[in-house]
Amino acid sequence: MTDPKGTGDAALATPRVAVIAVTFRGDDVILVRRGKEPQKGTWGFPGGSVEPGECLREAAARELFEETGVRAEVGEPFDVVEVIGFDPHGRHHHYVLVAMLCRHVEGALRPGDDATDCRWVRVPADLSRFPGALADHVARVAQRAHALNHPNRKENSR
Repeated sequence: MTDPKGTGDAALATPRVAVIAVTFRGDDVILVRRGKEPQKGTWGFPGGSVEPGECLREAAARELFEETGVRAEVGEPFDVVEVIGFDPHGRHHHYVLVAMLCRHVEGALRPGDDATDCRWVRVPADLSRFPGALADHVARVAQRAHALNHPNRKENSR
C-alpha cells in the first residue's frame, strides 16, 4: 500500500495468511515462476492467499491446481515462512506462508493463473544449479520437505 498523501512514507500492510503447496513426485518438487508481485519473476512453490472460510488444505489444493493443473494429496503443515517487504512500486506486503506437504496424485504440469512457467525440480541435486532465481525460502523449505518425505535417506541425516 502506498501513502495516499504522497509523503513518501508507505503504509504497512496487514499480515495475510497464505499457503505454499510443496508438492513432491518421488524426489522431484514443483516450482513455479511468479507472474505477479511480490517477487515477480522468481521461482517458488505454488500458493496464494487463503480465502475466507477456506481451510489450509483446501487452499493448498486450489492454488496448486490453479497454478499448475496438478492435483495432490495435501498433508499437514510443516513450516511457516514470512515474506515482508516492498514491491518495485513501493507497496508494502506481509505474507505468512504456511508450507503444506503435498504428494502428486494426477495431472501434467501447465502454468496457469499467476504462474508464467512451472517445472519439476530434483531435490536436493538440482536446487543448487537451478537456472532461475529462487525465492529466498525455497531451498530450505524444499530440503526440509524432502527429509520429511524420505526420513531414512543418508543425504537427509546431515
